[in-house]
Amino acid sequence: MVRAARGIPARGIPYVNQGIVMVCTLAFVLGLPPEPFAFVPAYFFGTVETAGPLPTWAVWRGLFGHVLIHSDIVHLVSNMLALWAFGGAVELSMGSLRYLLFFLLCAAVGAVVEGALAIDPMAPLVGASGAICGVMGAYLLLHPQATLGVSPGPRVPASFVVGSFLAVNVAMTLMPPGPESGLADVAWAAHLGGFAAGMALVALFRRPGVALWSVARLSTAAKAAVYLTLVVVLLRTL
Repeated sequence: MVRAARGIPARGIPYVNQGIVMVCTLAFVLGLPPEPFAFVPAYFFGTVETAGPLPTWAVWRGLFGHVLIHSDIVHLVSNMLALWAFGGAVELSMGSLRYLLFFLLCAAVGAVVEGALAIDPMAPLVGASGAICGVMGAYLLLHPQATLGVSPGPRVPASFVVGSFLAVNVAMTLMPPGPESGLADVAWAAHLGGFAAGMALVALFRRPGVALWSVARLSTAAKAAVYLTLVVVLLRTL
């Protein structure tokens, strides 16, 4: 449960966020095939003979449709829990239609960044994590003093959670895990692209009157990001 923070409307139902969770879950339950929806960087950037930059509807579909497909139950549940925790408050701070556009733009930016840095341009990208990272980045600027937890029970600053996750992604992008590692299949660059898009776009998509917190108030997230980045980089060099 997420404690309400300043700037979140007192009432409202995040219909779009709930709809995304339901659609992604339904796609997984129905076993929606990944091929028509996955984002393949080679087709987008035109690095194979049979494709050029955005030549077909299929490439456009992959740019946005990859958010529907999840590789396994852990992938799905972890993404949907994060979206449930952060997405509702962000949607209420933007409005449903603007939130949907914001979510899709974050997904597209994350996919393009991952594709630009991908070692194998033919490797398909699936999952909503890039878009969800955009939501987390927006949440960080909208509500850095909010807390996360299950009531009753201990709560932790949301900024620490987001900052810690951001740190891990920075470290893994700078020092990618080896191909034999299970972490090599994670789209770390897509996460960072989503974060950057979310933090850049939130100022444009927020409702009039919804305040953004100043960078000075993000000290908890900043400390978490710096400390954990250093720790992960150090461990990777041992």
